[in-house]
Amino acid sequence: MTGPSPLWYASRGIGLTMLLALTATVVLGTVTSGRWKADGWPRFLTADLHRNLSLIALTLLPLHGLTVVLDSYARLGLTDILVPFASPYRTLWMGLGVLAGELLIAVVATSLVRRVLGYGAWRLVHWAAYAVWPLAVLHGLGTGSDTASGWALVLYIGCGGAVLLAVLMRLALHEPDPSAGRVAAGLLVTAAMLGVIVWTMVGPLQPGWAAAAGTPRDLLSGGP
Repeated sequence: MTGPSPLWYASRGIGLTMLLALTATVVLGTVTSGRWKADGWPRFLTADLHRNLSLIALTLLPLHGLTVVLDSYARLGLTDILVPFASPYRTLWMGLGVLAGELLIAVVATSLVRRVLGYGAWRLVHWAAYAVWPLAVLHGLGTGSDTASGWALVLYIGCGGAVLLAVLMRLALHEPDPSAGRVAAGLLVTAAMLGVIVWTMVGPLQPGWAAAAGTPRDLLSGGP
């Protein structure tokens, strides 16, 4: 059996780059949603940066899927990257990635036609942006062959820490005395982050995860 090709490695690299762009988008969007701005940093510039980061992630999305399809290692087709949970390769974790990609397309597309769509409809769809990031993280942790690598763990921890800090700042700075609901929301987000850490330790970081994640038997060759 031959190992993964350069296309397989390219797909993983593009996926992690997308995660960085999504993390920056979520952090910036979360912080600026509280009308924050730094001195000398115009709000329109912050909004442009937020939009451009979203567009970068959207541009990388088809490249991420295309490199997987063109590579013959996992034998994935268009159905696998377009239909959630249709892939025989790590079905659950691939499906979460497909959902994240489709939500990202919906969020960016509606943002581009926001004036035509109307603020109410746009805001309703835009809430989906908060689901894109966790779905992408779970997809990467569950599907990514680099999860157990030290550098990849540092990247995931950095992204998770940045989002958690941004959310807690948003909740804390909303008003002088945060309401009980906002305190509960902060605790819930923190607990969710800790839950992902524990799951990663007992799941993707353990030997035999490739088989447990749903990798077809003929592709198993001592993977993570």
